[in-house]
This record gives sequence, C-alpha cells and structure tokens, in this order.
Amino acid sequence: RACRTTRLRLCRARGEPDALAVAYGRPMGRDANIEVVARVRPSKKPSPSLTVSREESFIEVYAPREDYQGEINNRKERHTFGFSRVLEPDVSQEDVFEFVALPICDSALDGFNATVFAYGQTGSGKTFTITGGAERYVDRGIIPRSISYIFSQVSKRAGEMVVSVQISYMEIYNESGYDLLDPSHDTKSLEDLPKVAMLEDENGITHTRNLGTHPARSEEDALNLLFIGDTNRMIAETPMNLASSRSHCI
Repeated sequence: RACRTTRLRLCRARGEPDALAVAYGRPMGRDANIEVVARVRPSKKPSPSLTVSREESFIEVYAPREDYQGEINNRKERHTFGFSRVLEPDVSQEDVFEFVALPICDSALDGFNATVFAYGQTGSGKTFTITGGAERYVDRGIIPRSISYIFSQVSKRAGEMVVSVQISYMEIYNESGYDLLDPSHDTKSLEDLPKVAMLEDENGITHTRNLGTHPARSEEDALNLLFIGDTNRMIAETPMNLASSRSHCI
C-alpha cells in the first residue's frame, strides 16, 4: 500500500489588539482556499457599536464622527468586515467544532495537510475555543474534540487503510521554539525545555529540528500528551510571556 503522511496543525497565538477570536482553516479538497471564521465572545453589556450578522457573514463596527472645534471630519463611520462564517456569542463548542474543525480533520484523514489557527487579543476567547473550559465536559474545545473525532474515524476506516498518529507540541516565544512534550526535563521555566530549531530548505518548506514526535495509539494516549504539554506550558509561562504578543502554541 502507498504511504502518505499528512499534518493537522492546531494553533493558538497572541496577537495585536482584535475584538474577536478568529479561526483559520483549510476545508476539504485540492482547490480549497483558506477560510476565516469570526467568533464573537459573549458580553454582559453588548456594544451598540457592533452589529453581527450570521446570515450574511459580516461584522459591522460603528465609530461615530466627533466635531473637533468645528473642523470638518470626513472619517468613515461604519466599517464592515466580511468572513467565511460568523459565529454569534451564543454558539456552542460543539457547533464551533462542526463548523470549523470537523472538515479540517476529514481533510487530513483524506491526505491533505490542514491547519486551524486561532488569533485574537488577550481575553478574546482563543484558549476557550481551541482548548476549552475545564469545568464542564460540554465545554471541550477544538483540540480535544478533534482528537476524539480522529480516533473514531481511524477505527471506522480500519478496513480501508492503516493509520498511525503522532503528536508534537511546541511553544514559540520570541522567535524560538520549545518542545513541550520532552519527558526528560524537570520543567521550571521555558528555558528548561529543549530548544527547537526551525529551518527553511531551498524550496521554502519549513522543517523543525529537535522537536519530538510521540506515537498515540488511542484517544487516551493523545489526551495524556495534551495534558503533559499544557502542564509544561503553564509551569514555564512567565509574567513576560503572559503579557507578550509573541507567544504561540502549535
């Protein structure tokens, strides 16, 4: 049988100020384009300046002009941003997974590299969207739901193909990568973790050196690796890291 390796990347990044948590992905198919999905975080006091349209997939921000001592101000008042899909504040974690990540997982299982990337300012909901909440099972995020779905599909497709799953977990901080799944270190800070080198070949393809890959034979194995990586990340985070816009997790 032919052997093909595909990668499913699930990423979270801290970025410049942005009112939304935004997930990027590649749907199924060879000719698919990148899709941008905006998720609006719930608020106890919704802003009257924000209009969210799920049906037409746009978000409008109203910024009224001000009269500065009688000077003419021709600044635009309404700013409209279109997306592939807009998820309203009351959307469930299950619906987020089905809209955003499920086709991405299917794409990876069908042999296409795929990525889900969450972007937004601190507090916009990236961690909740990607990882989920710790208090309720229904609050699981994209990563644990993707793990569960992938292994259920691997079981269903056992008669069609042989699938092996390997997991890596990397933190990128100040242009340096760190392996969050290294088992040989007693992690006390980010610098205690193995440093990962990112290299680009002559074809422009990026490769990682010193990043471990760990086999996951079951959903439980994969979730244990996720727990180890999350634990190392929490221990290694510093106040500077928490406030930085240069911290990313893959």
